[in-house]
Amino acid sequence: MKLNSRKKGVYAISLIISLFALFIITSCDKEEEASSNDSYYVRYEISGNGAYGRFSNWTATTPNGTYSNNGYQTASWSQTYEPVNRGFNCRVQIGNYISGPPTIEIHVSKNSEPFVLKVARTGSSASFTIN
Repeated sequence: MKLNSRKKGVYAISLIISLFALFIITSCDKEEEASSNDSYYVRYEISGNGAYGRFSNWTATTPNGTYSNNGYQTASWSQTYEPVNRGFNCRVQIGNYISGPPTIEIHVSKNSEPFVLKVARTGSSASFTIN
């Protein structure tokens, strides 16, 4: 039985769409597998407000729990932690400050890529969840 040209065209288009859908599905699976092996790095930066700005009694989440610094007044602090997983909640809380609230920045790096600023906030707390 011979297929007429219209049926051949519909068959060819259906075949092309099916192959394209299969390609998309297999590509997504590979991307998901690769992303589960990603390593993330988080860098916290805190800067006091103005020339006399100081802060003290701060905490930051780390892969090993919470980093705390009590009683020590400083004008700035920066620290990088690794590795953290997807879903990690980066959080900074500042207890005391002088001369206005400090600026808190949270930077994240994936694998060996450069750090990207995710949060920049003037205040006593900031947070970001790595997706």
